Amino acid sequence: MARIIPSVLGLTLALASASLFAADPSTQAPDPNTQAPETSTQAPESSPQTPESNTQAPETTPQNTETSQASTAPKGQTAAKRTSNYLPANEIKQITIDDQPLELLVRSWEGRKKLGAAIILPATNGTADAPGLMAFVRRNINAAGWASLSLTPPTEPPAPNFATPATEVTSAGSAQLSSPSNKPSQKVKPEQSNKHLLEQEDFLVKSMSQLDSVGTDFPGKRVLITADQSAGLLISLLSQKKIADPDVLIVINPYSEDEARNQAIAEKLAKLTMPILDIQSPDGHPASLETAEQRKSLAVTLEAPNYRQTTLALNLDNESAWQNCLNAIRGFAARMSGAN
Repeated sequence: MARIIPSVLGLTLALASASLFAADPSTQAPDPNTQAPETSTQAPESSPQTPESNTQAPETTPQNTETSQASTAPKGQTAAKRTSNYLPANEIKQITIDDQPLELLVRSWEGRKKLGAAIILPATNGTADAPGLMAFVRRNINAAGWASLSLTPPTEPPAPNFATPATEVTSAGSAQLSSPSNKPSQKVKPEQSNKHLLEQEDFLVKSMSQLDSVGTDFPGKRVLITADQSAGLLISLLSQKKIADPDVLIVINPYSEDEARNQAIAEKLAKLTMPILDIQSPDGHPASLETAEQRKSLAVTLEAPNYRQTTLALNLDNESAWQNCLNAIRGFAARMSGAN
């Protein structure tokens, strides 16, 4: 009997505590049926974010519109806009060659000296403001009394892209190479190369003919400054009398990729009658280095008047070398043109 009474009392206390525990809401186990309302109440909290994401779309829409407009804009307009971003508007003129507008960059005299104009033709495949030596000369020759007229140079044809199918890589060739092993392979056929050179010359003749209207603002002597393949083209045109002789000619590393034309540069240059400064750099194109000694010796043999060849290092990363070149051009142009 004594054992039964404690057991009954323990059971009574357990039932009482169980009833109290069930009555406390904080201790009740989550009911699966009550989770749905909680989830539904969270949805309205996230729903206000939806208008925010919708309002962000109009912000990105103008950017997309600008991108699409830029991609559909004509290339010529895009290039003109990009150039005007860093050049003053009064420096940019336009000439038209075969219905195509091209840039002519003009800088006036600086200071009291007004000797004339320097016509600058950068290397082929460049621009009227091609970075490097020619752009440096264009901007810094004005203080010496020369206005600068910088032309857009002719372009080069795109390099051919030769592809060999994978199945043919191991196959034996059926023909022998026609070019010597110690010479680079020709990029294009000779007839195609000659045709393009004639087109480049025609382009330059038309460009030079339009300088008269702009040059009237800068009376005086004319100095023609050109480099690389553009120099080879102008030497050919001057020898054929297709363009007017300048008062002074400055050529920098002149050459032509056409072998026959390159070898003819020395004789053509030696037969020109205007004062000529021939600047050769040790880091110039191999084709120019190949004819450098011949250009000098032939000019001496033919007693070419006022021909001078000078060697200058023209490292594209060395601005002091550009200054040395500019000093040589300024001194020779002023002395030989009689425009001191």
